[in-house]
Amino acid sequence: MTKKIGRQTLKLQYPPTIAATAAVVGQKEGQGPLKRFFDYISYDSYFGEKTWEKAETAMLKQCFSLCCDKGKVAPKELDFVFSGDLLNQCVGSAFAMKDSNIPYFGLYGACSTMGEALTLGAMTIDGGFASMVCALTSSHFCSSERQYRFPLEYGGQRAPTAQWTVGLGRCDTQKQRKRAVHHALDTGQDSRCGHKGCKQHGQRHGSLGIRNAQGSL
Repeated sequence: MTKKIGRQTLKLQYPPTIAATAAVVGQKEGQGPLKRFFDYISYDSYFGEKTWEKAETAMLKQCFSLCCDKGKVAPKELDFVFSGDLLNQCVGSAFAMKDSNIPYFGLYGACSTMGEALTLGAMTIDGGFASMVCALTSSHFCSSERQYRFPLEYGGQRAPTAQWTVGLGRCDTQKQRKRAVHHALDTGQDSRCGHKGCKQHGQRHGSLGIRNAQGSL
């Protein structure tokens, strides 16, 4: 029996639940209206590294560790990690997860990467291929500028209304044994994660993990 009940809608038999979430951001996000929702605000845009790309990897590692601590989940308990970023070959995510010994799926969906990671994670759990997964994504303003626009070294001046591609988050998702009330999963291109109306592009990025649990959504 197919679980696909529409063009882009799935009906999950065992809908997952969110075990823990974490978000790591920079100084600009720390000055914004969502400040109280972030787990860590860094005032060092390099995160102790020498390049923006290494900074993004360090940021992702920190977010991953925070989420594990909040969910009381050891990394070895995760069956899979679904993660991506805005860099070539998703090097931010790849190097962050390189030494984790967790099976890793590299994703690229630009702004929809978090939604893509959550969707694939939920389908993997519902299909019985995993009990707990992690959905993770990141974007660092400085590395994104070098990738897509003008490197900061270029010295271009930004308009007050320009986007700032920044922010990072993670979520641990777990399988539940009882059927949840909300069982439809929209897999459309616009299934983005984040707050509506946010002017800062990077606040849409985050991560999620899922594991076996009792109860319902």
